[in-house]
Amino acid sequence: MISERPLRVTIVSVFVLSITAWNAMRTYGAIANWNILREFGASPAYIMATGLVWTMAGMWLAYVLWTRKRSAFWSSLVLAGLYFTWYWLDRLFVQSSPAPNFIFASAVSTLLLALFILGIVWAKSFFEQER
Repeated sequence: MISERPLRVTIVSVFVLSITAWNAMRTYGAIANWNILREFGASPAYIMATGLVWTMAGMWLAYVLWTRKRSAFWSSLVLAGLYFTWYWLDRLFVQSSPAPNFIFASAVSTLLLALFILGIVWAKSFFEQER
Protein backbone atom coordinates (compact mmCIF):
# COMPACT_ATOMS: atom_id res chain seq x y z
CA MET A 1 0.00 0.00 0.00
CA ILE A 2 1.42 3.37 -1.02
CA SER A 3 1.15 6.10 1.58
CA GLU A 4 -0.71 9.25 0.67
CA ARG A 5 1.68 11.25 2.85
CA PRO A 6 3.84 13.56 0.71
CA LEU A 7 7.59 13.09 0.89
CA ARG A 8 8.04 16.63 2.26
CA VAL A 9 5.86 15.75 5.30
CA THR A 10 7.97 12.66 5.91
CA ILE A 11 11.16 14.74 5.66
CA VAL A 12 9.82 17.36 8.06
CA SER A 13 8.74 14.60 10.47
CA VAL A 14 12.20 13.01 10.34
CA PHE A 15 13.76 16.41 11.05
CA VAL A 16 11.44 16.91 14.05
CA LEU A 17 12.29 13.42 15.33
CA SER A 18 16.02 14.15 14.95
CA ILE A 19 15.77 17.32 17.04
CA THR A 20 13.62 15.40 19.52
CA ALA A 21 16.21 12.64 19.82
CA TRP A 22 18.95 15.24 20.33
CA ASN A 23 16.99 16.78 23.20
CA ALA A 24 16.26 13.35 24.71
CA MET A 25 20.02 12.70 24.72
CA ARG A 26 20.51 16.13 26.29
CA THR A 27 18.08 15.20 29.07
CA TYR A 28 19.72 11.83 29.66
CA GLY A 29 23.19 13.38 29.56
CA ALA A 30 22.25 15.92 32.22
CA ILE A 31 20.90 13.21 34.50
CA ALA A 32 23.80 10.82 33.91
CA ASN A 33 26.47 13.51 34.35
CA TRP A 34 24.79 15.64 37.01
CA ASN A 35 27.81 15.90 39.34
CA ILE A 36 30.29 16.49 36.54
CA LEU A 37 28.17 19.31 35.12
CA ARG A 38 27.90 20.93 38.55
CA GLU A 39 31.63 20.59 39.05
CA PHE A 40 32.25 22.58 35.88
CA GLY A 41 29.70 25.27 36.74
CA ALA A 42 26.90 24.20 34.42
CA SER A 43 23.32 23.92 35.60
CA PRO A 44 22.26 20.29 35.16
CA ALA A 45 18.70 21.13 36.25
CA TYR A 46 18.40 23.72 33.46
CA ILE A 47 19.91 21.37 30.89
CA MET A 48 17.63 18.52 31.97
CA ALA A 49 14.49 20.69 32.12
CA THR A 50 14.99 22.31 28.73
CA GLY A 51 15.90 18.98 27.16
CA LEU A 52 12.78 17.40 28.62
CA VAL A 53 10.52 20.26 27.49
CA TRP A 54 11.84 20.13 23.93
CA THR A 55 11.68 16.32 23.87
CA MET A 56 8.02 16.37 24.87
CA ALA A 57 7.24 19.20 22.44
CA GLY A 58 9.00 17.33 19.64
CA MET A 59 7.15 14.10 20.36
CA TRP A 60 3.84 15.94 20.32
CA LEU A 61 4.72 17.76 17.09
CA ALA A 62 5.81 14.51 15.41
CA TYR A 63 2.49 12.98 16.44
CA VAL A 64 0.35 15.81 15.01
CA LEU A 65 2.40 15.85 11.81
CA TRP A 66 2.22 12.09 11.32
CA THR A 67 -1.48 11.80 12.18
CA ARG A 68 -2.31 14.78 9.95
CA LYS A 69 -3.99 16.91 12.58
CA ARG A 70 -5.25 20.30 11.44
CA SER A 71 -3.16 21.95 14.16
CA ALA A 72 0.06 20.59 12.61
CA PHE A 73 0.67 23.55 10.30
CA TRP A 74 0.50 26.33 12.89
CA SER A 75 1.98 24.21 15.65
CA SER A 76 5.01 23.52 13.47
CA LEU A 77 5.56 27.19 12.72
CA VAL A 78 5.14 28.26 16.34
CA LEU A 79 7.39 25.54 17.77
CA ALA A 80 10.06 26.14 15.11
CA GLY A 81 10.08 29.85 15.97
CA LEU A 82 10.20 29.13 19.71
CA TYR A 83 13.00 26.59 19.32
CA PHE A 84 15.06 28.94 17.15
CA THR A 85 14.56 31.77 19.65
CA TRP A 86 15.39 29.56 22.64
CA TYR A 87 18.50 28.23 20.91
CA TRP A 88 19.88 31.71 20.32
CA LEU A 89 18.90 33.11 23.72
CA ASP A 90 20.54 30.11 25.36
CA ARG A 91 23.64 30.42 23.22
CA LEU A 92 24.06 34.16 23.74
CA PHE A 93 22.93 34.67 27.33
CA VAL A 94 23.04 31.37 29.22
CA GLN A 95 26.22 29.70 28.03
CA SER A 96 29.18 31.03 29.96
CA SER A 97 31.57 31.01 27.02
CA PRO A 98 29.90 31.19 23.62
CA ALA A 99 31.51 29.08 20.94
CA PRO A 100 33.66 30.97 18.42
CA ASN A 101 31.69 29.67 15.41
CA PHE A 102 28.99 32.37 15.56
CA ILE A 103 28.81 33.01 11.80
CA PHE A 104 28.63 29.31 10.92
CA ALA A 105 26.03 28.59 13.62
CA SER A 106 23.86 31.54 12.61
CA ALA A 107 24.01 30.59 8.92
CA VAL A 108 23.20 26.92 9.52
CA SER A 109 20.43 27.54 12.07
CA THR A 110 18.81 30.15 9.82
CA LEU A 111 19.07 27.86 6.79
CA LEU A 112 17.54 24.92 8.70
CA LEU A 113 14.72 27.13 10.00
CA ALA A 114 14.02 28.40 6.47
CA LEU A 115 14.01 24.85 5.03
CA PHE A 116 11.70 23.64 7.80
CA ILE A 117 9.28 26.53 7.25
CA LEU A 118 9.40 25.99 3.49
CA GLY A 119 8.63 22.28 3.95
CA ILE A 120 5.67 23.05 6.21
CA VAL A 121 4.31 25.76 3.92
CA TRP A 122 4.54 23.42 0.91
CA ALA A 123 2.66 20.77 2.90
CA LYS A 124 -0.03 23.11 4.23
CA SER A 125 -2.70 21.82 1.87
CA PHE A 126 -2.03 18.26 3.04
CA PHE A 127 -3.07 19.18 6.58
CA GLU A 128 -6.13 21.13 5.43
CA GLN A 129 -7.60 18.42 3.15
CA GLU A 130 -10.66 16.45 4.15
CA ARG A 131 -9.80 12.92 5.23
